[in-house]
Amino acid sequence: MNTLPLSCFSVRPRSQRRHAAFTLVELLVVMVIISILVALVFPAITGMKEKANVVLCTSNLKQLFNGLMAFATENEGRCPMNENDTASTMFGVPNKPNWIAGSDLVATNGILSITQGSLWRYVNDARVYRCPSRPNKDYVRSYSMASYFSGADDVKTKPTPAFDRVVHARAQKFIEAERPAQTLLLTEENPPGFPPEDGRTFLNDGFFAHEDPHREQPGSYHNADPFTLLGGKANVIFVDGHVQLLTPKQASLAFESFFHDVATKPKQ
Repeated sequence: MNTLPLSCFSVRPRSQRRHAAFTLVELLVVMVIISILVALVFPAITGMKEKANVVLCTSNLKQLFNGLMAFATENEGRCPMNENDTASTMFGVPNKPNWIAGSDLVATNGILSITQGSLWRYVNDARVYRCPSRPNKDYVRSYSMASYFSGADDVKTKPTPAFDRVVHARAQKFIEAERPAQTLLLTEENPPGFPPEDGRTFLNDGFFAHEDPHREQPGSYHNADPFTLLGGKANVIFVDGHVQLLTPKQASLAFESFFHDVATKPKQ
């Protein structure tokens, strides 16, 4: 009987049979490298997301602006009502809805304040009324209109809060702004004490005003990461329809522009 040579049954040394494995030090090095890469990439991803939100927010403001202009076109050039209460009338109709229905709907989920407002006929997508950077997704609206615009019948005798604490008549028409490219119309609003403690999921009205020239208003929603270039800034649309990303202080100055115009007008 033939036998095979012993060389056919040679066995590899134990050291050659072991599978290659990372040492603890090598694993730690890999983890450190991954952490560094994440730290480098994450801010870029966050920044891109915020820039995308700014684009969407700009689109929202332009849609609201177009709705306001369409309303004015169909109503003799007058703005929709923009009160901090429901006591005014428009064209002699008592309690005609504000552009945002407002404070009488505090018990609702906030959607009714939009759908029962006079602007809903022109902008009937609730998502448009909310900045996509709003930190709490439960809040359904984050935009407000400057207090010095309202089409209410008693607007000329009903003053608006002004940054200089001086009583000024409000404007019934957008064209009454003498410097439309410098005068704020709509802004993201984040007032002190918001979100409210009463359970509301929306701003109580569509009326933005402030009396203190040193208060940095309106608030910002483009601040998800304060270390990005967008940190601490808010979107504002002006009466001429252009949008800018401004610091709250810059937006506040844009709000004050209207009152500078009023203060320099000769008394009639």
